[in-house]
Amino acid sequence: MRKLLRFRPGLLPRVALALAAVGLLPVGIASFGLVDVNREAIFDQVLQTHSVAALTAAARVGAFLETRRALAAGAAAHPALADPGSLEAQTMLADSLAAWVDLGALAVAVVDESGAEVIRAQLKGEEARSRVEAALRAPGKDEVVVVRGTSPSLRFETPLAGGGGSLRLVADGAPLVDAVRPTELGDQADLVLAGPQGVILGSAPSLAGFPPELARNALSGRVAGAVRYQDPEGRMILGAYAPVEGSAWSVISRQPTVVAEAVAYRMRRQALLAIGAALLLILLLSALAWASLVRPIRELVRAQRELAGIRADTLEKGDEIQTLRSIFEVLRRSLAERRALDDVFLGRYQIVEHLGTGAMGSVFRGWDPKLQRPVALKMVRLGEVLEDKRRTLVENLLKEAVTVARLNHPNVVAVYDLEDSPEGAFVAMELVEGPSLESLLWRRERLPPEAVIPLGVAIARGLAAAHARGIVHRDVKPGNVLLGRDGSIKVSDFGIADLIASATEKKDSVFGTPGYLPPEALQGAGHAPAGDLFALGVILYECLTGTRPFVGRNVAEVARATLFSPVRPLARQVPGGLSTDLETLVLRLLDRKPGNRPTDAVEVAAELERMAAGRGLRWMLDEGGEIESLAELVPSVSQWVETPT
Repeated sequence: MRKLLRFRPGLLPRVALALAAVGLLPVGIASFGLVDVNREAIFDQVLQTHSVAALTAAARVGAFLETRRALAAGAAAHPALADPGSLEAQTMLADSLAAWVDLGALAVAVVDESGAEVIRAQLKGEEARSRVEAALRAPGKDEVVVVRGTSPSLRFETPLAGGGGSLRLVADGAPLVDAVRPTELGDQADLVLAGPQGVILGSAPSLAGFPPELARNALSGRVAGAVRYQDPEGRMILGAYAPVEGSAWSVISRQPTVVAEAVAYRMRRQALLAIGAALLLILLLSALAWASLVRPIRELVRAQRELAGIRADTLEKGDEIQTLRSIFEVLRRSLAERRALDDVFLGRYQIVEHLGTGAMGSVFRGWDPKLQRPVALKMVRLGEVLEDKRRTLVENLLKEAVTVARLNHPNVVAVYDLEDSPEGAFVAMELVEGPSLESLLWRRERLPPEAVIPLGVAIARGLAAAHARGIVHRDVKPGNVLLGRDGSIKVSDFGIADLIASATEKKDSVFGTPGYLPPEALQGAGHAPAGDLFALGVILYECLTGTRPFVGRNVAEVARATLFSPVRPLARQVPGGLSTDLETLVLRLLDRKPGNRPTDAVEVAAELERMAAGRGLRWMLDEGGEIESLAELVPSVSQWVETPT
């Protein structure tokens, strides 16, 4: 998931994608379902088109009727019509008609209970007069009466609010004609507005040409549908229907399949031509973008990378703009750090560059001019402590450093020197060229068992060598396991956690990294070699599954999970399964009771070596992708963790 979130396509693919979105997306949407479809799919597509056309026409007719009904109802409720013959009523009708002209109103009149006209306001002109006369004299007492002709008219009738008559609104029916015009269905399709009395408006004069079942379903129900029917001559007819809201009318469509196939074929051919033209245009524009934009930027990236001395495989692939930004940031930091560190020395060691900062202090790449070799310089902040205590702490650190230096073990970072400075004590140690296990897990999320077993062998060997000298690490975690590009695996920072804990007087708390601290340390029972084995179990679990066995939203929750939560089974979380012997060993290391864990690190190393030898396994570093930025790597920070009182 994290790799997907970090994925960025290159500049040219992004240009092409943008052009495709602009050029192909509209065409693709329009032609969806019409390219590479069979005969049945064509019918379904045409049926869908008919259904959409019927629903759209029904909605337009319903909106037309609802608007005019609302106008008539509002006028019928006006107090002035209590006396239809009054001047006030005449003025109101005239004003209303003038306001409704844009909606196609032709006339508005008031009739008494017998239907005799009392008062009328209408538009001027002979054509309007004849249409109004025909509409007002049309038989029928329905709420809406349609008068067909060259220009159809509709009469809306609404009872007056005070009773004793009704108001009649005559409106132009041209919008209804437009609503049922089957433009999107083709010339051979029919779309009509029909009611119980038959066809009201549309491209067919009557329902005689429609399959009887289609007409019956359309006029008898209040639901929409799209169906296939067979006419008396055996031809397949495609049709759809949709009711008009608030009326007994329905919109009905029909089209022979022969015509539908021709329409679909024509649409498919046009869509393919449009897609082909769009693809050709995209290719031409992409080629222009490559020549005028992408290639110059890539040349600039290459030149800047060479100037900064950055290997190509350390930069994120594909995103030229982000890569260029990253290179500029590296150059900026490099220049700033170079100016700040050129003349800085710690003791006899020259600081070359700053590598990182953690809870215990800062780490620098240094140079030993005396022995002409690179070193890692770890500055350990001692805080504000009394001089006597500081002297004692430095002496303890020196003893620890001497002990570690005497280890001379291939799985322990070698210690060269210890110096005291006003800023704090610093340790000169072996510089391991390669990532930490923490950064490798960030990139790859998990490791296969074939890699975890030899990795565990190396860590257990290093711990065994330290424990044999009486040194307990107290902060074993992936960040303190360094992976050399030469294939080496080394554990670092022996004794540093103990020094930090000694430098500060904190009661009812323990120093270490939440999630790796053993239960006995969290309960205030101290940190013995068995605690380092518990942390090794956490590392092996995390390498195999990609997650720690004890997690939480904050330090307190992680501590509670370490003390009380059950460990989730390993085998179901490892892709491809896990051998019983490896799972059993990891779960033994994670046992909450120190006495139930393996006796010592020598036993753990021997068990893992047996597994590695039986399977023919050896460690090989595969760093995977590079981290996009240090801000993305959230390290496991050592800190003070409260213990139960």
